Amino acid sequence: MSDFRVAVRRTNEWDGPSMLKIYTPYVEKTHYTPDTEVPTLAEYVQRIDTYTYGRMWILTEINNQTAGFCFLTDRDIPKDDLFSADAQLYVSEKCLHSGVGTSLYSLMLDIMHHANYRRVTAHINLPNDAAVAFHKKMGFHEVSETDGVLLMERAIEPEDPNAKRFTKAYLILAQDYEAAREHAATFVKEGTVV
Repeated sequence: MSDFRVAVRRTNEWDGPSMLKIYTPYVEKTHYTPDTEVPTLAEYVQRIDTYTYGRMWILTEINNQTAGFCFLTDRDIPKDDLFSADAQLYVSEKCLHSGVGTSLYSLMLDIMHHANYRRVTAHINLPNDAAVAFHKKMGFHEVSETDGVLLMERAIEPEDPNAKRFTKAYLILAQDYEAAREHAATFVKEGTVV
């Protein structure tokens, strides 16, 4: 398909409506989110603003339509741990098993390497066999289970092992970011429709 276009990139507040549209069914139909009620658009945009310039929010677009997104937070990360973050991933129901999740984690892990992170965790509300299998495929291993939530983690090899803390995602070198984006886009199956 000659008009099939994939972009994996950092988000901004203008992406809030399309991201909230993907997030809403996770809140309403599952117990897989930290939220028990769908946040307002204003609340969600505030989260994007807070974490985009601190940790990282990224999304995958197919033909200019948001197919999924992921982000890093400091959920359950000790304040003195300057090299770890917790990841959350949400993919449009139409795009499950199409490589969108892999594209997002590919860019996220590459950025984390260049930003000198050492570890990424993920909290998975159980039962969720698909999420557990996906995280294992992406190099995560099981750490512990508490109250029906499985903690998984993966080590990250930092670009600079002597860094004093992680580098904010928007400050990594442009050529590293662009190469990681191009690589991440290759994981999305051609012909996937949002």
